[in-house]
Amino acid sequence: MTFEEMQQDFIRVRFAVPSLPIAGILVYAGIALASLATPPSYRNLVLFVGFWFIMPVGAAIMRLRGEENGPFPENPLFELSALARVMVLATWSIHIPVWVYAPDLFPLTVGIAFALHWVVSGWSRGTSIGLTHLAMRIALVLVAWHAVPSNRVGAVSAAVAVSYLISVLQFRFSAASSGLPAKTAPDGRS
Repeated sequence: MTFEEMQQDFIRVRFAVPSLPIAGILVYAGIALASLATPPSYRNLVLFVGFWFIMPVGAAIMRLRGEENGPFPENPLFELSALARVMVLATWSIHIPVWVYAPDLFPLTVGIAFALHWVVSGWSRGTSIGLTHLAMRIALVLVAWHAVPSNRVGAVSAAVAVSYLISVLQFRFSAASSGLPAKTAPDGRS
């Protein structure tokens, strides 16, 4: 399989608009809303617990959409994508001490660090959307964190949800301009 064939296979299996960013919109919007009804001393806990809902919500969306979920040993881009997610999960070794010793910074570190794997995901698809998502997320999270000190968890979560939404729309428009349907079934059907 050539590299270009690997990229096309990656997009075909994961769809032109992948399910995990859709889950990110829903989960981070939920965290932002929950933060409004949560006492300030528990908001970091809401962010922590909410974060762990992304994969199960994403898996449910994948099943509903018919998106395949590996393993795919013939295409190393799937393993690279999984390893990139492991890499960002390792940043919990930073987030937990930040939560304990500098709790105001916790939403900032979580909001930015978990966008790092987007660079690999975008590159695996042959698009700059991953780099765009990372840059946009850094900017929006920093602005939100500074602008709303009274509810940084809510503001940062809303910024992350907006970043996901914009990236999903970019995926959709990119697919449309390339002639790909936003959702292609594993057998090639739209």
